[in-house]
Amino acid sequence: MADDKGPADLRATLDSLFAPIAPTVQLYKTDGQPPAPPDVLTPADTTGLNLVAWQHEGLGLADRGPYESARLHRRSESSDGGDFGTVTQSVDAAPRRGKQVRLRAAVRTDVKGTGNQAQLWLRVDRASGKDGFFANMRDRPITEPDWARYQITGTVAEDASRILFGGFLRGRGTAHFDAFRLQVRDSSGGTWTDVPLENAGFEADPAGESPTGWRGRLNSYAFQTTQGDAVEAQHFLSIAPTETTPGPAGLFPARPTAGETVTTSLGRGLSARIPLALYSRDEQTLRPEDAPSPDALRETLDGISLDRLTAADEALRLADVVIAWNVFQHFYPYFEVVDTNWDQVLTRTLQRAEADTSSRDFLRTLRRMLVPLKDGHGGVSHPADSLTAGLPLQFDRVEGNMVVADTAASAAAQSCARPGDVLTAIDGTPIEEALQEEMRSISGSPQWRTVRALRQLGEGRPGTTARLELRREGQAVACQVARPSDSSTRRRKRRRLQAGPRPDSIDVLPGGTHYVDLTRVGMEALRPRLDTLAQAESVIFDVRGYPEGGNQELLQHLSSETLRSAHFEIPKIIYPDRRKIAGHTGGRWTLPSKSPQLSGEVAFLTDARAISYAESIMGIVEHYDLGTIVGRPTAGANGNVNPFTLPGQYQVYWTGMRVQKHDRSQHHLVGIRPDVRATRTVEGVRAGTDEVLRTALRVLERSP
Repeated sequence: MADDKGPADLRATLDSLFAPIAPTVQLYKTDGQPPAPPDVLTPADTTGLNLVAWQHEGLGLADRGPYESARLHRRSESSDGGDFGTVTQSVDAAPRRGKQVRLRAAVRTDVKGTGNQAQLWLRVDRASGKDGFFANMRDRPITEPDWARYQITGTVAEDASRILFGGFLRGRGTAHFDAFRLQVRDSSGGTWTDVPLENAGFEADPAGESPTGWRGRLNSYAFQTTQGDAVEAQHFLSIAPTETTPGPAGLFPARPTAGETVTTSLGRGLSARIPLALYSRDEQTLRPEDAPSPDALRETLDGISLDRLTAADEALRLADVVIAWNVFQHFYPYFEVVDTNWDQVLTRTLQRAEADTSSRDFLRTLRRMLVPLKDGHGGVSHPADSLTAGLPLQFDRVEGNMVVADTAASAAAQSCARPGDVLTAIDGTPIEEALQEEMRSISGSPQWRTVRALRQLGEGRPGTTARLELRREGQAVACQVARPSDSSTRRRKRRRLQAGPRPDSIDVLPGGTHYVDLTRVGMEALRPRLDTLAQAESVIFDVRGYPEGGNQELLQHLSSETLRSAHFEIPKIIYPDRRKIAGHTGGRWTLPSKSPQLSGEVAFLTDARAISYAESIMGIVEHYDLGTIVGRPTAGANGNVNPFTLPGQYQVYWTGMRVQKHDRSQHHLVGIRPDVRATRTVEGVRAGTDEVLRTALRVLERSP
């Protein structure tokens, strides 16, 4: 379409594209009258016909999260759809960080037909919110009728929070699972050791019962314990559809009516009228008699292997932009609080994509496309991104300066960079210019973009050297710092870095105040200490970052009343362009009071490194006044991430649901604001002083 010379050419091109697959879409001149709707939209006799229409709770594209998309009276057999039933179990990742992980299980199926299959899956969630290991046997589906053992092997990131795993049935038929094993080892060639699982062999329950220890995301599927030809002992797990034939069940009552259409301007003098509901017979939508057959198009598509396409193909780049833009156009929940011209973003991004010449160029283009969304979860990953290494240094913005906040031991030994040094340039680029260049590809609030940019500052090819220009007590200092050459070294050095000095993860400070760093310690380690904390006169909880999984349980020991989180609201969508949202679904945490109760004074430390799950915790602290909040505003990005994959192996991340504060005021971009603002000074960084912690101690001393 880029070569079309006018509206007539554009219309002819669009007609040729849509006629085989969407023959009821009507194109017409914007300044004219739309044509009469096709008769097949409202047939006189609807006997034996079913009305097909889409419903969305968020957007159900990936095999994870609470999002669903469904068609009335139709099952989808697409491998990208939501037509699957899965079971899951999870374990704490903290004791397994840095290790290899392996999932093994026995599987057999009773399936027929393309797209009906079983798969195992293994996922590692990271505390940073970045993409962890994920595999689901998509390239090796299981369709064999006899028991066989399958496995997935991956790695546990150094900042991993949970390891999740399970199996699922996609499409129709029945999938059977038995003998799950999760194992870890320190390195390739080492000995695998088993991770304790609950009811891994499904022997804990009688036949017909839901298996203890396993959760299901099932929609139109059921899972139960089955007795019979098990691999081990007598029982195994079975997953099957709850309906054997397509039915009218939908996600929620609202739906388009027969004959309902929407009109939209396409630009260049053209508009389109698009039906929202179509009648079908035998799972085939009715078509106008003169509509061309889609067979030729199917043959063309069958000859295309998406796995072989790369960003070197301009068509792939342009298609990826169009797909991603439309996902956000119709499903992004925060446009009402984000000031952006999304149409202009499409034009600008297509122009950039046309000019790109490599996978890395296009990765940068996609990342910049997400910046106007101001979504702290927003980002794009690609295998080409692994070809960079960061510096073994941690930077922070202090008193308007970019300051070296921490150095890995090896970096300190080979360079002269010291905590408290003010960074003025890197590789010859003035530091503010370098920081702004990083921020051009980072989405989110100003405070979160700064956090991300400082983490990425100085990234380059592994094994190369960065030239730093520093200012130390008024004197210019030149330093050279090597970027690690191997990934394991990079991870170890980055893991040891902090933006400021901290006590031990659980500590008693001089003066008797207890300190707990919720970003480094979880409830498994905290529970044995609760009686001690309950008797303490004062406690400081550190949430300057992403908490360990399950730490919301701590809040139950800070209140005698039942606590609830803010609402997690998934939009119910049946119309394009986010028009006339049909309401929201979702939920919230309910946290009943638990003993022992902490009776002393409490303070929480936080800043912009606290995002998502951390903000759910801090939102409860704020609303119920569970302690004095000290520090700086949090990131202002909450709600489950809803990833999708574009052709060319580009993984896109974004927030798929709306989260507001308890009083329904805006949380997005705003975050949780401190009761007492506290920042660091260059002198404090140089001296190794945690001035935010000291501020909290002074606040607690003044408490009655």
